[in-house]
Amino acid sequence: MFSISRFALLTIDFGAVFIVQFLLLSLCFGIPLLAFFLSTGQYLGSGLIDMWRISPIFQGVGVSLMLVQGMSGVYSIVITSWMFVYFRDSFITIHQPYKWSRCEKDVPAFENLRHCHQQNANQNWSLEQVIPDYFAATVLQRSSPEYPQPAFGNLKFQVAFNLVVIWMIVFICLSKGLRSYGKVVYVFGTLPIIGFVVFACKILALFPLVSFQSWLYNQDWSLFIYNKNAWVCAAKECFLTWSFFGGSLLQLASHNKFSHNLRRDTTLLAIITLAFLTVSGVLGVAVHTLLEGSGEYSYLPSSFETDRSYSFLKNRQSSGFPSNCLKSQRSEEWEHVSFLAGVRVIPKCRDTDRESGYQVHRLGTELIPAYFSTIPPTVLSPFWVVLFYFTLIMLGIAQALALFHSVIQGMIAIKPSGLKSWEGSITFCVCTVGFVLGLPIGTEVGVFVVYFLDYTLGSAWWVMVLYLIQLFAVFMVRGKPYGSQQVASLLFPKKACCSGWLAPSLAFTWNVVLPVALLIMSVVTFKTGLVSEMFDWQEGGYIYLPSWVREIGSMLQLMPLLIVPFVGVIQTCRYFLHGPDDLFDRLEMLYRPNFNSRLSSSSTSTAGRGAGRGRGGNQDVVLTNFSASATTPTPPQANDPPPKYTPPPSYSTATGARIARMLRQSFRRSVRCVSFQGITHYRLS
Repeated sequence: MFSISRFALLTIDFGAVFIVQFLLLSLCFGIPLLAFFLSTGQYLGSGLIDMWRISPIFQGVGVSLMLVQGMSGVYSIVITSWMFVYFRDSFITIHQPYKWSRCEKDVPAFENLRHCHQQNANQNWSLEQVIPDYFAATVLQRSSPEYPQPAFGNLKFQVAFNLVVIWMIVFICLSKGLRSYGKVVYVFGTLPIIGFVVFACKILALFPLVSFQSWLYNQDWSLFIYNKNAWVCAAKECFLTWSFFGGSLLQLASHNKFSHNLRRDTTLLAIITLAFLTVSGVLGVAVHTLLEGSGEYSYLPSSFETDRSYSFLKNRQSSGFPSNCLKSQRSEEWEHVSFLAGVRVIPKCRDTDRESGYQVHRLGTELIPAYFSTIPPTVLSPFWVVLFYFTLIMLGIAQALALFHSVIQGMIAIKPSGLKSWEGSITFCVCTVGFVLGLPIGTEVGVFVVYFLDYTLGSAWWVMVLYLIQLFAVFMVRGKPYGSQQVASLLFPKKACCSGWLAPSLAFTWNVVLPVALLIMSVVTFKTGLVSEMFDWQEGGYIYLPSWVREIGSMLQLMPLLIVPFVGVIQTCRYFLHGPDDLFDRLEMLYRPNFNSRLSSSSTSTAGRGAGRGRGGNQDVVLTNFSASATTPTPPQANDPPPKYTPPPSYSTATGARIARMLRQSFRRSVRCVSFQGITHYRLS
């Protein structure tokens, strides 16, 4: 829901150059990272929490990523509830104007602003004023065009009611775990795709081919090399699109059988996503071309704070601040900062202490309402705007289902033998907590809370660090049999075409390219994404985020990173206090446990997925824990008889194992001898 809006806006500002940059970075960075999450989840058969049985000291990474999914899901559901208002007001007859294109006199605080009493009902309304007023007064139900200080204001019934409806849908779809989610996912996965394709085809059919050719011809392709802002936005968009919700991708892929055709799924997902975003970019250009081509309006960056800043259309016949200020500056020269739900567009002449340059989902709250207000319903049926907002709602609910399914299954994975039977109760508690946490966004300052959360989570630099730690833990620390070559074998088995060079290339990308890219992106995002503003606790700066709010925001960004060493210390204490007699064995069980000497804790999961190994699966795979697709796991038998036949090891393997064991025992004897001599010398002295 958010990606199509960001992509449309960035394509409008940067042109076709941005699309080419995004496609190039997706092939080099985004799609390999997507493949990492999908293949790791299917290879291990475990989700965010239980996958770390392969290296318990890094289990804090799973906890932090689970918090990322939950926190982003809470405020994304609130934004989905705003789309319900547009969907409701889209049902009109062909002889009625849209509600967002006319003055509404039922909001007294905005009557003097719009001067509705001075206009005749037969006159055309001023779109540059009524559309943003509709979003502020009708959708957000703000009682004043200014920031209400210091109170939060009352809870808005409209937003609260929509939240109840969405959370009830989420609870019903997830109440029975994978059995219910696996059925509704086909509805919420296919309908939005079909709806968006039909809508885009209709709008693009009205986009003259000559205008599209002129747009391509007028592109400044030198920006492909020289515009660093476009490259940063393309890299950030690549991360947000392919891997920001990587934890949910990993959790969903863990339900697949080991022999599942993952290469087909990954290829299909990549093609659909690229086509989806490319069409949305051209769709944004078509809408923008119509508004600019009318000769009456110019599209300008807006900011949600006050009535003087949230207007996004400027009448060319009038004079004023926006046109004079932005006359000599091109859109590609503005500073763009991509977040999850919106994009900050900051021209140099803006007062950043009072205007953030941020607006939520500009495609749904600005461009599409202006487009359908310009074309009368007699020319373009209201059915199409109904279809558009229905698609957004379906996409928003589908995203929420995937996110909170990951959260719920992650909580169950903490102790599956006891919590699996309480799955319905856990789902109800998660939905209740999410609904309560979303209520502050339904108040007078709700849009400011969304901006704060989107600023905190959407900066994404700390999420990149978490993924960097995850790559390091899985491939560097843990290694075989969970190395990059083994995991890549799911996508490119030996019998597959070109597997001889594709699998090693993908493994090299995971081991070298992705860690370097994530490290560079996290640093660049922190430097160019105005993240330092959140860590500036002095008075001044953006007046709508006081110093104590910025302190909370910086804590929310650092807390997931601090969870990793905190959980690591807890796991270290657990394994050092309770474990094998030898200290080195305890250390090995902490960061690189050996599963060859003991069975997995989930015999049913192993049995269910073991069938795939006989059909080209990897023989070295040992599942770590509970798979949500299986029934309640049962502990293995105490006296498991050995197999009837155990093939003898090869000469090289047996010799290598004997030498390694001899060196390890010699090292331990030396350590004990040195320790004993030291103690004896101390006592004698």
